[in-house]
Amino acid sequence: MTWVPDLTVTIGGTTYTSHVVDAVQVSYGRTNVWEQPRTGYATIQLIQLTESYWDIEINSTVVITMENSSGVAKTIFTGTVNNVESRRAAQGSIGGTTLHTISAVGPFAKMSRTDIGGTDYPKEYDDDRMTAILTDAGVTIDTIDTPGIYEFAKRDPLVVDAYTLAASTASQAFGYIYETTAGEVGYANQSRRLNEVQDNGYFQIPQSYIQWSQFATSRNLGNLLNSITVDYASGSVTASEPASIALYGLAAGKVTTTLQGSADAQALADFFIATRAVPQTNIASFSIQLDSSLLTNADRNTLIETYLGKPILITSLPSSLYNNGYIGFVEGWQLSANRLQASITLTTTDSTFSIVPTRWQDVDPAQEWQDVAGTIRWFEYE
Repeated sequence: MTWVPDLTVTIGGTTYTSHVVDAVQVSYGRTNVWEQPRTGYATIQLIQLTESYWDIEINSTVVITMENSSGVAKTIFTGTVNNVESRRAAQGSIGGTTLHTISAVGPFAKMSRTDIGGTDYPKEYDDDRMTAILTDAGVTIDTIDTPGIYEFAKRDPLVVDAYTLAASTASQAFGYIYETTAGEVGYANQSRRLNEVQDNGYFQIPQSYIQWSQFATSRNLGNLLNSITVDYASGSVTASEPASIALYGLAAGKVTTTLQGSADAQALADFFIATRAVPQTNIASFSIQLDSSLLTNADRNTLIETYLGKPILITSLPSSLYNNGYIGFVEGWQLSANRLQASITLTTTDSTFSIVPTRWQDVDPAQEWQDVAGTIRWFEYE
């Protein structure tokens, strides 16, 4: 049986699926690993064949679901209405057709309009600081990674919007905030992606799934960083990679943080250099047609439930585009669907931008070869 998306759109508690859902587009995440995600958004087109008035209010809750290969409805977006546009699409002697275009945004949009920080935050680790920020922001909290890794200095009262404060805090701890398709907000710390790989491995994407007309790789000097200064509460630290400077020239940067101690600042500086001292070939984005008969049902279901930070693996690519297999993480995605078809475009980054490769000096001296599983692959060992 051919799979079709079977979309359901609910706005303010009213389901509009019986009125033909002409098109839906959902977008989440970010375009690169160095910025924080922006608010998710959805665009919905509904066709109305009657003359009744649809009272779709701004800030009404929007929930969009899509059936997976097993016929189970999966939520692909939760947010609120921020724009409604209606126009006459057709007019005849016996009536007409109205096309409604509804735009909706995720919880980050509400955070950007919510001022917090009027009281001080004590000296605390990133998990506690982020919990306080998201609680003050009034959002539904998903997961906040614990234990904390970086300790922040006491923050004096200073009113700022909740999104800016949360995004700044996450960046200073080399983590990121994210929205879920259920309308929640979470915080992934520096270790999230390594833990994800160790717990669940990589999702393997066969070559046959990829639409090659939109596939491209790039290596960008702008991603290079081989000398950095990190400011913290009472000073600054530096880190550099002489071999990278000699090969590519000096590419310096400065990061200002409110971290409490020099050790945390140095760890952050070292992490930046370890992930950015060597330019990496990256796959910016590529698309997969979800209704293609080439997809297995299990893989289609997995792609429908894509999330920020999902580990992916493409084992073999044309050598003219990429040398060997690609290991990376999903940074963002755009899901487009109509009544019959659906596609997903994944924006990804190479895993080396997120996970510091294991160095021999970091390996436990007591580790022995017989302690390492015989089936482990080099890119899985961290």
